[in-house]
Amino acid sequence: MKTSHSSSFLDDSLKRKVIFFTGKGGVGKTAMAWATGLLLSRHHRKVRMVSWSPFDNPKIAEPLNSFKIPWEKLEPSACFKEYTLKTLKFEKIFDVVFENRILKAFIDVAPGLSETVVAGKVWDLYDRAEQDTLIVDLPATGHALSFFKSPMGIEKMFATGFVHRQAGQICEMFRDPYSRLDVVTLPEEMPMVESEQFLRNLSELGKFPLGFLLVNQCTPDLKAPKTLNEAIPEAIKECLEDHRCRQERENKVLGDAARLPLKLKTTPRLPTEILKVTIEKLSDQLET
Repeated sequence: MKTSHSSSFLDDSLKRKVIFFTGKGGVGKTAMAWATGLLLSRHHRKVRMVSWSPFDNPKIAEPLNSFKIPWEKLEPSACFKEYTLKTLKFEKIFDVVFENRILKAFIDVAPGLSETVVAGKVWDLYDRAEQDTLIVDLPATGHALSFFKSPMGIEKMFATGFVHRQAGQICEMFRDPYSRLDVVTLPEEMPMVESEQFLRNLSELGKFPLGFLLVNQCTPDLKAPKTLNEAIPEAIKECLEDHRCRQERENKVLGDAARLPLKLKTTPRLPTEILKVTIEKLSDQLET
């Protein structure tokens, strides 16, 4: 039987100021981030959700908005404008100097700039502390690694001055013991390998407050006899054998996952494809 090797996910989450989520695309990362936000809001925490994805899916907005949790989608150009206006104080100057297609294209293609601008916006929300817990739904692991790496590179590039201080504040947020980074995966070899690679690359950047490896869509236990009556139809026998083989594969993956530097938390495969229902059921699972 698959069990969590972690202390209470809820108790740990209640202590955090900011929780970052990433994982291979398609593993349920956004659903897990929102399930955590819903769980904390049920326990009377003031939660704010922010998400940043270079590949935005507009179809998910309606079900997410139904939870009535403050939510902001981060877009690099908008984040850059907000940051610059705080510095310049005059919007007309921004419109003349920065509001053009060339600059927007530069922000999108300049190495590390988009990630640093978005990280700066996250830091601003974190620093203002208008919420108890800030939950950050990051993109897949490749972009997420750049999100953490870019401000650290800029901090080193500018040894002193304003830019150095700003990047340093972002890096301090990453290392804050009240921050947490969770990785979402599936009980399958490919997403688990990508999670391992992400954690290996992240460890080369420095020490981060790692949290949970959230293994989503695990096959539920099925109490079936080891020996089957000959009268049982062959189709049922094949189904049970497939279930047994699937559990064996997943248990091997979970055994490998237990060696990673995160606490292990599993959630079962849910009988629904409706995002809102999935988030609600995941929230229930994360509490138990």
